[in-house]
Amino acid sequence: MKRTLVAMFLLTAVLLGADKGTVLRSIVLPGWGQLHAGHSTRGAIFMGLEASIWAGVGVSYLQGVFNRDDYRNLAMERAGIDVSFRDRDFQDDVGDFSSSSEYNDYIRSLARYYYPDDPEAQQNYFDNHSRYGSDGWIWTSSNARDDYDDALRISREWFRRTVYVAAFAVVNRAVSAIDASLLDPAEPGIYTAIDFPENADFSSVRFTVGARF
Repeated sequence: MKRTLVAMFLLTAVLLGADKGTVLRSIVLPGWGQLHAGHSTRGAIFMGLEASIWAGVGVSYLQGVFNRDDYRNLAMERAGIDVSFRDRDFQDDVGDFSSSSEYNDYIRSLARYYYPDDPEAQQNYFDNHSRYGSDGWIWTSSNARDDYDDALRISREWFRRTVYVAAFAVVNRAVSAIDASLLDPAEPGIYTAIDFPENADFSSVRFTVGARF
């Protein structure tokens, strides 16, 4: 943690002291480079996108947490099992079987299937995969198990969305850095432009990339 803070401090110091730090500024915070170069509108757009991205990350993560609490509470109250620190497969099994006894019957059938002529191997497989004692559960109703399944699935979907939305922060930085590096209209080569086609309607933004000769 301390090393991270020191690295961030040194990076900030370098950026503030740089003569041409528009690109690096845009990598650290999209829009900062544009603002530094005097393009306030472009800077505001990139910063607005960045704020929206992290707001989306926060919402997705909280939804994942809320649904995670739901399925954990359901498992504890309606099945008598704490799945808080269980792995993914264990959590899935709790939702797939009405009880650990039913699950164990399934494991025994698998053991017979995998080792039809080897009773010892069957028993070893069963001993290694069956669940008893603190690993056991029994649902009070099928509806409770269905609710658990739904909360488990929804929680995982929200956590996946958190990662996907956060990935847009990388894209936003890349686009902002490229845009910041191409701000000088006097130079030939590739250029970019941002405008609002529908009478400055912020819901309609056009980002243009072209070549200047």
